[in-house]
Amino acid sequence: HRIYKCYSSEQGCADQAVVYHSYQVVFFLISAYFFSYPHPERWFPGRCDFIGQGHQIFHVFLVLCTVVQIEAVRLDYSERGPLYESLHGDLAHDAVALFIFTACCSALTAFYVRKRVKAYLEEKQE
Repeated sequence: HRIYKCYSSEQGCADQAVVYHSYQVVFFLISAYFFSYPHPERWFPGRCDFIGQGHQIFHVFLVLCTVVQIEAVRLDYSERGPLYESLHGDLAHDAVALFIFTACCSALTAFYVRKRVKAYLEEKQE
C-alpha cells in the first residue's frame, strides 16, 4: 500500500525507504521465478551442472532481496522512529521474551523428535 501510494502521487516518490522496498519486491519476484522454473539449465542442458543453475540464481536474488529489505527497514526506523514508538510503545522486552520462548520450544521439539526417531530406528533394527 505504501509503495502504491508513493508512486501514484503527483510529485513522485521521494521516500528512499519505499524505493528500497520496491527493489525488495522486484528481487523477490525474480528469485521466485528462478525457484519455480529450471532456467537457464533448460536452455543450456549440461552446461549449468555446477555453476549457473536456476537454484543458484534464486539464492543470489534472494540475498539481494534480503540486503535491500534490511536497508529499507533501517531507513524506516531512522526516519519514522517516533511514529513506531507512538504506535507500539516499549515492546522490546516482550519481543525478547517471545524470542527466547520460541527458541526454547524449538529446541525441546527438536530433542523430542530426535528421541522418537532414534527409538524408531532402534526398534526397526531389532
